[in-house]
Amino acid sequence: MAPFLKAAITSAILLVLMIVPALPAMAAEETHDLPTGAMVIGLVGGLALFLYGMDHLASALKALAAARLRRILSGLTRNRVWAAISGAIMTGLVQSSSVTTVLVVGFVSAGLMPFAQSVAVIMGANVGTTLTAQIIAFRIDAVAPLIIAAGLAMTMLAERKRFALIGKAILGTGLLFFGMGMMGDAMEPLRSFPPFIALMTEMRNPFLAMLVAAAFTALVQSSSATTGIVIVLASQGLVSLEGGIALIFGANIGTCVTALLVTIGKNRDAFRTALGHVLFNVVGVLIWLPFIDRLADLVKFVTVGRDLENTDIAREIANAHSIFNIANVIVMIGFVPMIARLLEKLVPPEVEAEPPLSPEPKYVIHGLTEAPAAAMTLLRNEVMHMGDIVIDVVRRGRENLRIPTHARLEKIAQLDDGVDSLQDAIAMFAGKLRRTELLQADVNRLQNELAVSNHLEAIGDLISEEMVELVREWFDLGQMPSEESRLKMAELYQIAEESLKQAMTAFSSEDAEAANGVLARKAEFAAKLDTTLRKVSDEIGPRDVDIRRYRIEVAMVERVNRLYERSCRIAHASLAIMDQEKPAASDQNAASTISDAM
Repeated sequence: MAPFLKAAITSAILLVLMIVPALPAMAAEETHDLPTGAMVIGLVGGLALFLYGMDHLASALKALAAARLRRILSGLTRNRVWAAISGAIMTGLVQSSSVTTVLVVGFVSAGLMPFAQSVAVIMGANVGTTLTAQIIAFRIDAVAPLIIAAGLAMTMLAERKRFALIGKAILGTGLLFFGMGMMGDAMEPLRSFPPFIALMTEMRNPFLAMLVAAAFTALVQSSSATTGIVIVLASQGLVSLEGGIALIFGANIGTCVTALLVTIGKNRDAFRTALGHVLFNVVGVLIWLPFIDRLADLVKFVTVGRDLENTDIAREIANAHSIFNIANVIVMIGFVPMIARLLEKLVPPEVEAEPPLSPEPKYVIHGLTEAPAAAMTLLRNEVMHMGDIVIDVVRRGRENLRIPTHARLEKIAQLDDGVDSLQDAIAMFAGKLRRTELLQADVNRLQNELAVSNHLEAIGDLISEEMVELVREWFDLGQMPSEESRLKMAELYQIAEESLKQAMTAFSSEDAEAANGVLARKAEFAAKLDTTLRKVSDEIGPRDVDIRRYRIEVAMVERVNRLYERSCRIAHASLAIMDQEKPAASDQNAASTISDAM
């Protein structure tokens, strides 16, 4: 959801919740006039700045952490403890548990992550989202203008994209705190307004507070926005610690709606993952609900110790949010296998499995471009999926070259539309991703991955259109090449086919040796090409039909040559991608060492 649209919806809902129920009482209380117009302006403007700043901060962090996020995503399937830690780190980097859960649902739907492991990742995501509350609780709105100025200066003056993104993150942080200050100032008159105080008193009912917060969070799709507003209300003395904790509980339940929505049209594992998110959050709330008072006492002690006179309710609510989520993970992480089995029973598996090598898009999920690093992982996997389809087309082309039949020709021709539609889906996804905040290294990687898909589409067209048409000309001519000529062409074709497989191995595994192996076969392929053309030339006859057959055979050999050339280009693109990753190699090794130790 766009930041301003989210801000508008949030403002409208908040105003309805805060002001409309109090209107009758406001009319009756003539002795307590409120500067309603100024309050509405300050509240709406502050909330818009708060959400806009949060969006700026999150988008900058996503771009800055792209390489690190890819390494985190690659380790999600190691074990459930590491999966939970990865979920927490990922959410801390993208500043949104909703984005993380949507990503996880997408990965499970695409088959990139085991369902059982996704439950642990979502548990960790709840911990990661508490970082936002801790940042908000600092309440440094007094110096927010200086932070905004510093961030704006870096954004405008920085020549390197990375420093400009750092400036954007600083600018977002300043806007966030400045907006909070505006909201706090706007709501200050409510501290002495009896009708509003009476309304807030009703929030001491935990069930009502949870219901309001859950509905609010579900509508704006951001538990962080709810948390920020709760902290502002508490800082003005409008919400008690116990009421704030109940509102936080409701926000945890409301944030599950986003994941449920994204499962529409996905497979059963994706729905199980979203349902697991709901189950974990609801059970966690039910465990703590009878102990809100005890949790409040614990939070006060953790925050201010025994010095109860110097309270910091903003920090107390942030700490309550953290303690609640961390404790839930500690309690439930050991039950992940049992939770997974329960969800599998609640949502039985589909009767029919997905057919192998379907040309339908399998990984690209357009809603996931909010997290560019994760979206690039999906894009890469879709290109690999396209590679599997095209390799199958190439295999069928070789079989048809050796023993041509009309049935094989029709089958290969049918596959062409699937390859083209898959490339369209990849290009559309890449186009959306290109419009997000990306570092230059990620832009280069995206361009090379898109280049690989373009080469794959060209190969698909080469086999399913051009070579199929040449074989049809043989049939129409009524004279096929000799068996020996077809054998020579098939041997040349096999070198090109093996090179394509090796090039896609280099791409999928980032194997420089495999890529260089493709390029090293140039001399072998050239020698075989000359041998094949000599054999074709030796069979030229004096008749017109012989000349026409010869032209078709030469054209066929030229298509095989282009197949090998496209394979070499895929190898070059794979090497270019690997060159972009070299600076991060040491960090990759360090991350692998840490994750292996867990």
